[in-house]
Amino acid sequence: MADPYVESRQTLLERGRVFGVERVVYRDASGHPHHREVVRHPGAVTVVPVLDDGRLVMIRNWRVAVGQWLDEFCAGKLEAGEDPAAAAARELEEETGHSAGEIRALGTFFTSPGFADERMHVFEARHLRAVPRRPEHGEQIEVVTRSPADLDAMISRGELVDGKSLGAFLLWRSARGQG
Repeated sequence: MADPYVESRQTLLERGRVFGVERVVYRDASGHPHHREVVRHPGAVTVVPVLDDGRLVMIRNWRVAVGQWLDEFCAGKLEAGEDPAAAAARELEEETGHSAGEIRALGTFFTSPGFADERMHVFEARHLRAVPRRPEHGEQIEVVTRSPADLDAMISRGELVDGKSLGAFLLWRSARGQG
């Protein structure tokens, strides 16, 4: 199937602190125009921090958009021109209070390609040591540890519902030959 033609006419509808929203016009294979609103995001990182005993460091994060606490791997958006590995190290320290002796890329994925271009870069962090946490103003975060078996059980019970954490856990498991 041929790629649809995206016209150069993309209109910025809103620019926020984290992302923008554009109206994009494209034509399907028969030439009919279509309009979509697309969230433009600078990209983000998430980290699977592994303690020496095999437990995973996670956070319980109050998410205003869904009005509930979610168990997640630490994550954050990329700053302009920022290297994803450097962003992963920064987010790990800010949110979990751990520094990594080793950070390894596991892969990338699009978080919600039906309406957004956000690409999530996933990293594994090992050889952790404690450092001061530096949460952003307004963040409500509790650091927790979970075994991989705990996460499997949480997934089975429908308790781990954060998409980036589900994707990161799958990539981490796959990299370990357990995918």
